[in-house]
Amino acid sequence: MDTTKPSIARVYDAFLGGKDNFAVDRAVAMEGMRHFPDRGEGARNNRAMLFRGVKYMAEQGIDQFLDIGSGLPTMDNTHSVAQRINPAAKVVYVDNDPIVLAHARAILQTDERTRVITADMREPGVILNHPEVEGFLDFSRPVGLLLVAVVHHLADAEDPNGLVDTYKARLAPGSYMQLTHFCSCAPEMRELEAVLLQMLGTGRARDMPEIVRFFDGLDLVEPGVVHVPEWRPEEPVRYPLDLGGVCVAGGIGRKP
Repeated sequence: MDTTKPSIARVYDAFLGGKDNFAVDRAVAMEGMRHFPDRGEGARNNRAMLFRGVKYMAEQGIDQFLDIGSGLPTMDNTHSVAQRINPAAKVVYVDNDPIVLAHARAILQTDERTRVITADMREPGVILNHPEVEGFLDFSRPVGLLLVAVVHHLADAEDPNGLVDTYKARLAPGSYMQLTHFCSCAPEMRELEAVLLQMLGTGRARDMPEIVRFFDGLDLVEPGVVHVPEWRPEEPVRYPLDLGGVCVAGGIGRKP
């Protein structure tokens, strides 16, 4: 594990106020917040929508989830949210950071309904054909695919739409995909994007039509693709949305 270079998962943990990060990761988060002073609210809003989305999918009968770019475990996680609805729900976590694998295995070692693998979302064949994925999830049945705060780490040259389409193609009818993405709605997002590209080597804000395009071929669940605090909130949304409210957009689509 190289602690001299920042990691996406650890920087995100720093934005969330977590403890599983190093000085090099905190430096990226602090520089990002200097240009985009939302005090980590965007990361927390994104995490909250993840949980609302998993809860929604579990309530629709989804009992198996593939969480790609899952990041470091927090107090609540995909499997714990899903298993509160259905104790038999299965989850596979995927991340390309070895520290995620180590932390997740330590937490999940007593849960037979979860798996965790180290892989990169840029290699869908590796992920979808991995024994811990293909041998654990039943792709002939509906799956909940989670691409939460991960696709914005793909450059245009890496064909993010093509990659997402590859994952969608593997899903059975009745499956769901939840995707969230940096949104360029606020001018300050371009400054944050520049910081992430300079210090982390990745991070791309896209506009709403570009984010909506990732859901091509799916039926969008109401309210569609919106800023994440607006997706089926459990408490009234306070308007106007601040920086932490507009910096990430997303939604859930169902495969017909």
